[in-house]
Amino acid sequence: MSSTTHQQQPSTEARERLLGAALELFTQRGYAATSVREICLEAGVTKPVLYYYFKSKEGIYQQLMEESYSQFEVMLADLGSLTGSVRLRVVCFCKSVFDTAVQQLPQVKLIYSIYYGTPQGAPPFNLEQYYDRMLQVISALIQEGIAAGEIRQGNVDDMVWAVLACMSIAIEEQLCHSNPRLDREAMARMLDIVFDGLTVS
Repeated sequence: MSSTTHQQQPSTEARERLLGAALELFTQRGYAATSVREICLEAGVTKPVLYYYFKSKEGIYQQLMEESYSQFEVMLADLGSLTGSVRLRVVCFCKSVFDTAVQQLPQVKLIYSIYYGTPQGAPPFNLEQYYDRMLQVISALIQEGIAAGEIRQGNVDDMVWAVLACMSIAIEEQLCHSNPRLDREAMARMLDIVFDGLTVS
């Protein structure tokens, strides 16, 4: 009986194909313009398979968002093991965020299109938590640097926004241009300019 049940259950490969198809279609066409039928056709599965794993189009969208944020949190947790100066750790943090964004460019494009684009009727998901978490991490590091005498006294928020601006513009170049004018190393050079102004000599 268990073998029969196993045969009736969709494969996990089908689940991944559904996620990939939904991500591609949501990014290209928008959430509202994409139907369950189109997702299933793109993934090469039947509607019952989608319903088995995700219940609905809303469910597959929520899963995409939740998995993306979970991977983001894993990256943040890994950064906790970094040692060295605050400057070094902030630059490493920004490089890690940049690398993750490039590796997950379709997810990032979807997030940007939902957040900045016209309303698509997508289920609510707190997209601001990505930015808020980055602000928290950078702010904590800057404050640590000030307390240690590594970074000069000043407005912490302004310092955080200066760092985040370098990272954000480098990531947005990857999103907006097939041949980005800024890359990982260009971002690091911009951060060096910022930290040359912040670091106590």
